Amino acid sequence: MDVNVALFVRLEAKPGKEEDVARFLREGLQIVQAEPATVAWFAIRMGPSTFGIFDAFPDEPGRQAHLAGRVAAALMEQAPELFAQPPKIEKIDVLAAKLPGQPRIIKKSGPEERIPLQVGTELRIRNNGEISVDNPEVELATQPEAADAVVSYRFDPKAGLHILHLLDPVADHEHMRVHRRGD
Repeated sequence: MDVNVALFVRLEAKPGKEEDVARFLREGLQIVQAEPATVAWFAIRMGPSTFGIFDAFPDEPGRQAHLAGRVAAALMEQAPELFAQPPKIEKIDVLAAKLPGQPRIIKKSGPEERIPLQVGTELRIRNNGEISVDNPEVELATQPEAADAVVSYRFDPKAGLHILHLLDPVADHEHMRVHRRGD
């Protein structure tokens, strides 16, 4: 899921309330896990009494839903007791993001695309020919020399066909006479 907008909330705990603020923020995690549009949420401590919340959303309606949700309501309700000053909420535009488990979308550069794969790679091809790869080792995912195999892919929209061709494996399996699952 893409993220395009975010919030940064700066919080300053009242003297003696630092651990209460930390506990309040930890408990907020359960609430935001029920918010489908809250793609990422971080409760952070920046100093002995300085805390913050950073959260990200795919769009403005998702951000507004969060601001109208239970965490924001609890934050405002607890503010007079916990914080030295009102929470400062900043709206932020996200220019780029890397999120765990986020598939890599492959932009087709021609009629055929070569896709490096590693063990554990999940390859998804939509009916329109869009390719996404979710790889456990994302940093290596784009490097054919680090792949266990490379497939070529092309899409024939007139026939509605997705054509995959396994190219020679890149990994060295010459030392094996028989290939077994798990080799």
